[in-house]
Amino acid sequence: MKIINDFDAIKPIVDSEFAMIIAKTHACSTCKMITAHLQNTIKDFDALNVYEVYVDDLEEFRGEYVVFSVPTVLIFSEGKELLRESRFIDTNKINRLIDAYQS
Repeated sequence: MKIINDFDAIKPIVDSEFAMIIAKTHACSTCKMITAHLQNTIKDFDALNVYEVYVDDLEEFRGEYVVFSVPTVLIFSEGKELLRESRFIDTNKINRLIDAYQS
């Protein structure tokens, strides 16, 4: 997973073919747990590029992508938001979307 430190780097990621962004904060223990779980769950999906953004470092991301709570998982394809999961992350739903995309 790559950490996004620059707001200008987000637009090309969102416009890419298939990308996941995990929005979190430095103090969120649930975010760390979800990130680790997703890392183990999605490791077989080569087509998906995964990024992390700390919303306490990039407040612009919180406003632009309407992130009210963390963790928030966003999946984009060519500029369109395909999935948004916040707080209680349904990893099965994420895996189904990834499977469908790869088929």
